[in-house]
Amino acid sequence: MSDLPGKGLYLPSTPLNVLVSAALALNTRQAHGENQQAELWLIDQRNQENNPYFNALQQWSQSPFSGVRLFGTGDGVQSKWKVRRQLFVKLDKALENYDPDFVAVGSDRRIEFQYVMHRLHQRAKQPTGVYMDDGLYSYAGRPSVWWKDLVNAGLKKMVYGSWWEEPSTVGASSLIDQAWLFRPHSAVAALKAKACFELPGAWFTQDAMLELSRRVAEEMGFDLGLLAGLDDVILIAHPHNIEKMPGYRERMADLVQRLVQQGQRVGIKYHPRSGSEDVLHLLGAGAEVVIPSQLAFEFCLPAFTSQGRIIGDVGTALFTGRWLRPDMDVIAWLNPQDAFQKRFVDLSRNMGVTVLERIETL
Repeated sequence: MSDLPGKGLYLPSTPLNVLVSAALALNTRQAHGENQQAELWLIDQRNQENNPYFNALQQWSQSPFSGVRLFGTGDGVQSKWKVRRQLFVKLDKALENYDPDFVAVGSDRRIEFQYVMHRLHQRAKQPTGVYMDDGLYSYAGRPSVWWKDLVNAGLKKMVYGSWWEEPSTVGASSLIDQAWLFRPHSAVAALKAKACFELPGAWFTQDAMLELSRRVAEEMGFDLGLLAGLDDVILIAHPHNIEKMPGYRERMADLVQRLVQQGQRVGIKYHPRSGSEDVLHLLGAGAEVVIPSQLAFEFCLPAFTSQGRIIGDVGTALFTGRWLRPDMDVIAWLNPQDAFQKRFVDLSRNMGVTVLERIETL
């Protein structure tokens, strides 16, 4: 365990960030005692009225967080600059009553993180900046165009101040001192340059973490017990990625039908950015369960049996399945002839994911 004593501030913006924040805070408290203080501020949230993750965190009986706050993205009516000014005021007010020794975030490109660090530096504080693994970008890097980054950085410095940084990829800024990763040795070079620590899979199977998963699912009206009887769960790609893979819809329907004909019980997990609950109509192809799209797959993983299989193509969820459920078969169905999918073949294999070129192999 690294030395992360004192007050911790966690700034998750994605469900995976929430999960990692919870695990890191729990185990930091176990390492340094019950007096270890931590707060979690859920940032960049579109859903502010009835946010299931915020609600679950507040009801979590074994929570290591003494305070949980929610910061939204605005109502879509006000200008972006006005929303940001209001955000800064709210962050300043929150910091009046909390003075962290370290700040953990899933992306150092988040304006909330950089502003908090800026304000703490103005107070002559030197908090430790902690990057929490947020999946794919930690290992594949962030595609970037240098001149676009340069222009974007210049504009933000003009609007917000000279304190803004434009990291080449997530976790690469000077504000990050430590990187907590599922697979440190496979990370991109910019993260390996930091002090790297591994997130053990055992952290995510503690009773406290299982309770958090149950509470999140309950907030969405879903019973995780429905997943225990599944033989296969198929992860559907991001809608933008689906458009990049010709014939994707037809291949998914064919896959479900083939598995059902073999006597398999199939579940479907759509990407959170998907529209309707079953946009590809896979229940009609024979699937038994469609997991709510807004329920992050990481919170479903404890419910599967070790005999189950996770099947997908491109995305972080396959990797987290491999990391958090090493006892399950995790399979990526990728076409090396497709330019988009080809980029992920070697990366998937390096993560221990089985890569199949033909679905018939299943």
